[in-house]
Amino acid sequence: MNHIPDSALDAIDDFGESLLYGSPPTVQEKLRSDLRIEISVGSADDSDLRPRNGNTGETTRRQPTPTGHGTGTVVRCRYETEHTQAPTTLRDRGSFVTTIVDGIDERLRSWGIEPPAAYTYTETVDGVHRYEGQLAAP
Repeated sequence: MNHIPDSALDAIDDFGESLLYGSPPTVQEKLRSDLRIEISVGSADDSDLRPRNGNTGETTRRQPTPTGHGTGTVVRCRYETEHTQAPTTLRDRGSFVTTIVDGIDERLRSWGIEPPAAYTYTETVDGVHRYEGQLAAP
């Protein structure tokens, strides 16, 4: 995990601990110059909404995905990347990105948070490609 900034690992640790004991903070970290991560918690009631344009607050609907734990809590993970291409899944960006994503997933699992099998492309906003997946909370 030496490719992941310590600040990102610390933020995930804070998130994991807070998820167990209360209301976790949103994680927003820069992983490298062209890759960022955001992890946030919402309710199952708003799981079918996602921002369409971060500047206007407009939303578009998507199908809700259950956490599988029946808690009503939805944990979303979004990666944002700037690149000339937007493959179907984030890991298709190459081995260096895959190493970072695998390290993040490993850290999430250490807190009992199960990552998705893949982070899939959802949209491009102002040249930034977004990849999302839903995490299964403990």
